[in-house]
Amino acid sequence: MPTPATPIDSLTPAESRVTQHVAGGLTSGEIAIKLRLARGTVDGHLRHAQYKLSVNNRAALIHRSYTREQLPRPERIQPPHNADETDIEILRLLATGATHAQIAQHSTHELSHCSVKSHLKKLREKWEARNDAHLITRAWEFGIVNESESVDTPLSASTPAVERATGPRHSGEVTP
Repeated sequence: MPTPATPIDSLTPAESRVTQHVAGGLTSGEIAIKLRLARGTVDGHLRHAQYKLSVNNRAALIHRSYTREQLPRPERIQPPHNADETDIEILRLLATGATHAQIAQHSTHELSHCSVKSHLKKLREKWEARNDAHLITRAWEFGIVNESESVDTPLSASTPAVERATGPRHSGEVTP
């Protein structure tokens, strides 16, 4: 069940419009042109949206906007190319707000920072996504990420990101 936003963390109409364009893969400059705003205004709306939804990057902003129903969720469609287990883990960690370096550090697949970037680049090419935020939208469309991926708990040693992104490693283990 999604956690709806409270009035305090609800996005304004302007923040929602800008965030929707980010979900579609547009850059701040492209959004500024499209909405006839200064780029600084667009970036300000994004900073406010990230602050309200307690996230630190655009990929997590898009994911949280979907889980909190601040943006309409994309319709499910069949992926043009399947994602392997490594791709899925990377996408789920990216949706939680992990940086590329954090994904490499917490991955169960012994990835380097460069290999994470390479995986994401290949996924963007296969799925025609323009950037990481757009890749999260595509992952929602393909049913790879959903509201079960939480951005509520920051990465920490006590709760490995992999467990939050993919579930407990052992059947008897419980994620805090």
